[in-house]
Amino acid sequence: MDSLISHQYFGPSPATRYEVAGLTSKEAYRLIGVNTMAGFEPVMLTRTAAGEPLRTRDGNRLTVVALHGTRVMSAITFEAV
Repeated sequence: MDSLISHQYFGPSPATRYEVAGLTSKEAYRLIGVNTMAGFEPVMLTRTAAGEPLRTRDGNRLTVVALHGTRVMSAITFEAV
C-alpha cells in the first residue's frame, strides 16, 4: 500500500511554521528517529477518541505521528492511498 506522507512543524511563531509534502518513508522515519534522539517523544495516533480509524476527508486511512516535548512541535501524517 502506498502512502502520501507530509510533515508539519508548529514553530513558536507564524514565520517559523511550515509544511513539507511528498516525503518518502525513509525520510519520514529518519525525521522521527532524529527527533526522538533529540528528546522529543513520538506518539502514534490511528484511531479517534470514539475508537474509529482515523480517516481523511476523502475516506483514506490516516496515521499521525505527533512529536512533542513540553507541547506538540510537529506532526507527520501517513495517508494510505
